[in-house]
Amino acid sequence: MADTLAKYSNEELLDKAFYTHSTFYLEYLEKRKLSVDETKLLYQDLGRLLISEGKLDSALIYYTKLDSLSAKTADLTNQVVAKLSIGELHYRKKEYKKSQAVFEAAQPLIEELPEGINKILSKAEYSYFYYLSGKFDLFIEQNLKNLEEIEKIEDSKKLVGTDLDFLWMGKSVLINFIAHGYTMKEDFTSAEKYLNESKAIIEKHFPNDMYSSSVMRKVAFGQLYLFKKEYDKTIPYLQDVINLGDSHNFKEYQYKARIFLAIANYQKGNYSESLKQAETAIHSKVAIADYIDFEMEALRYAYLSSKAIGATEKAMEYSRLFIEQDAAMNDNRKSNFVNSFINNLEVSKLEEDIKSTNNSNNLLRYGLTSFAILTIGLILFSFYQVTENKAIRARIEEYMDQMENEVSSEGAVVVPLKKERHVNERTASIPKEEMDEKTSRILDKLMEFEQSDLFVDSRMSLSYLASYLGTNTITLSKIINTFKEMNFNDYINGLRIRYIIDRIKNEPQFEQYKISYLAEVSGFSSHSIFSKAFKKSTGVTPSQFLDYLKEEGS
Repeated sequence: MADTLAKYSNEELLDKAFYTHSTFYLEYLEKRKLSVDETKLLYQDLGRLLISEGKLDSALIYYTKLDSLSAKTADLTNQVVAKLSIGELHYRKKEYKKSQAVFEAAQPLIEELPEGINKILSKAEYSYFYYLSGKFDLFIEQNLKNLEEIEKIEDSKKLVGTDLDFLWMGKSVLINFIAHGYTMKEDFTSAEKYLNESKAIIEKHFPNDMYSSSVMRKVAFGQLYLFKKEYDKTIPYLQDVINLGDSHNFKEYQYKARIFLAIANYQKGNYSESLKQAETAIHSKVAIADYIDFEMEALRYAYLSSKAIGATEKAMEYSRLFIEQDAAMNDNRKSNFVNSFINNLEVSKLEEDIKSTNNSNNLLRYGLTSFAILTIGLILFSFYQVTENKAIRARIEEYMDQMENEVSSEGAVVVPLKKERHVNERTASIPKEEMDEKTSRILDKLMEFEQSDLFVDSRMSLSYLASYLGTNTITLSKIINTFKEMNFNDYINGLRIRYIIDRIKNEPQFEQYKISYLAEVSGFSSHSIFSKAFKKSTGVTPSQFLDYLKEEGS
């Protein structure tokens, strides 16, 4: 399998890991020699994916490495990301004092960030600590201020392209935070208003973004309607999340959705379905950083549903596990948070059962929500995706500018040179009289060759071209190395890449063709060779280039 992965560039492996939600590609990538920036991206992605797999200790190692490397390289932005992620991990591990200490250590670093969207989103993520502490009013107040700041940037109309996309994604995150705060305060009208605003932003600017619009939004609406006791509205949203989780690696979202479904079905009297969802959640437990303890909630509804259908042995077992967990946490302040929304009479029965064992009844450690790490993950995703998109866009625009500029006086499109030099400048710097007649003749024929499309012939080789130009392979190779500043293969591949780019630009249907077809049309023997040559010439993959053209066209 390693041989199969060897053909991919570092950037392609990072992309594959992101879209498959798997650490497999990153574990292979870690064995390669990476730049500092690539190493930071690797640590971020490995940390995020390990969290989703429940491997918290391993995730903590990578975020600690990211923190150390970022501090060493004076990368304030990544240092903030690392510290906030470490704080969240300690919270998931129920190491609350450590979590608080790391969150507080991040705060002065956030203040040092330059003004802009990154700083606003970092302040929003830091405000999540207020939420975890149950300070919902402060949480809402801080994020209303953050929203006001980001809207000022939006109103200035100074941002374009991926920077503007980043702003809209950030604005959607902030509005979700605000909606979530209002949900926890039982101000459902405000919560629904802000959730619909966030939904409108996503659907307008990111219609195909499944990560945020189809998962995060569905869980957020599912929670809202659960707390409003509108169970018939709740269930379809949560069932969609479970279905998406079956086709993608969304374990955490599935876990939360199952517990929400257990509660909703119990309230509707569907006790068997409630028990099924609760037990599935218990057996696929994921550590969550939230105001409510989802593990406790799963045990609670497994107990209640078992008791309702007369499964006495199960009810006793889940009651025992609940009591043990509850006694270990012993946090009365948050014990009845969800019950304040649902007003379930069975809660008091459970309390009486637990009191009879002389153990305190703390039904919940945290408050029931689905938003916490979804939004944190989205912010990290935004940092990575926008940074990558900006870099990709810059590379493509630089290449396209070079294509426009690198046209000889005779109108021949020439191949991009290393060291950012133009071939016509190179040849112009050598007076004609200093070239021998043979060299001058071959260069003229090469110019004609570049204007043709003979180079797309898959049989093209050094000996084939030498024969066509009326010279030998040694002479031709020397001329290409001297005047084109590259070897023969790079020279031919560069012409082919420019040829296919020109066709894609001028023949719109080419944007819809498969990459394997583009490779064949431009003379490459395989998809992988074409992709490598394309990346070497342009700095981006064929898929990234096609996405750029589609974005420009729209």
